[in-house]
Amino acid sequence: MPDTTIVRYSPPGPESSREVRILLFNNAVHLYDAGSNAFIAAYPYKEFSVLEKNAESALFSVGDGSEIEVPAEHFSLPELLKLSGYGKSRWSVSLSRLKVPLLLTGFLLFAITMYYVVVSGISGIGIRLISPKKEAQLGQMIFDAMLKDATIDTVASGLLTDFAAQLRMSEKYNLKFTVVDDKDVNAFAIPGGHIVVYKGILQQMTRPEELVALIGHESSHINERHSLRNMLQELTGNFVLSMVFGDLGSIGGVIAGRANALRSLSYSRSLEKEADEQGMHRMLSNRIDPQGMVMLMDRLKAAEKDVHLPGFLSTHPLTEERRVHALKFVAEHPGEADMTPKLESNWEQLKKAIETSPAP
Repeated sequence: MPDTTIVRYSPPGPESSREVRILLFNNAVHLYDAGSNAFIAAYPYKEFSVLEKNAESALFSVGDGSEIEVPAEHFSLPELLKLSGYGKSRWSVSLSRLKVPLLLTGFLLFAITMYYVVVSGISGIGIRLISPKKEAQLGQMIFDAMLKDATIDTVASGLLTDFAAQLRMSEKYNLKFTVVDDKDVNAFAIPGGHIVVYKGILQQMTRPEELVALIGHESSHINERHSLRNMLQELTGNFVLSMVFGDLGSIGGVIAGRANALRSLSYSRSLEKEADEQGMHRMLSNRIDPQGMVMLMDRLKAAEKDVHLPGFLSTHPLTEERRVHALKFVAEHPGEADMTPKLESNWEQLKKAIETSPAP
């Protein structure tokens, strides 16, 4: 009666085939000489594939080019066939071998997705639950942290406030205007009503319509709570929950530590487009030519090479798409413009103040 524990092993190269015994353990097939039981080699299961199978035996190929013929009566043959994926498609075998890496990759993707879902969800909850009063308190804390080391031009700030007082830019917020004595071309909105304008961007303007466009754009970020949403997404979930339920005094340190990051937050294209459109609607309601928005965009684009300009453009991406949208809006809304003498006078006073004040 033949020994059914014996298999035939044919190593690569000129070496002749030999009879060996096999044992399956530790995720590998271990080969031993049939006569002396000396260890020969071990091959991981994943290196086995079926070359041929018939009623008498199955022939396997191994990763290094070896072949192993296992008789049909061998007790390990069913397990070897299963481990080599016999009867499955190549796709199924490959997929089974990739199962662990795929699971790990899937878990990482799921974790990343859930992080952004949770962050977006928490900020969305914050937008709905944070009252205007708390938003104003938060805005004041952010304003204090951001402008702690800035030089404020109080004269220009007062004149800008007088200019903006002639306009109806918000029904929900008490807008407050500050001019920073700095040649950077920059401006940003803070939740709750603060609008900060750098002297550098004012010096780029030549028409009051451009300033109305800037104020309309930034006030729209406040009215639509874009700036609040951006900042809530930047800060942690615990911070947002403290905003909704807790004492604002306990989060002052967090705001102070993140002041630079909050200042450099960039709006998405969709939010910029919305702020442009809402700002131009505000211009129309104040009987100001919305062409001022296009003029402002062109002015900033032309000065883009200026070393001090990237502050504004990095947070307010100025795309050609925005300009095209603004031109389309102007063409579709040919309302009558009526710049009041008071607004013109305020503009002239402001321009004179920022041009005659000493350079920072």
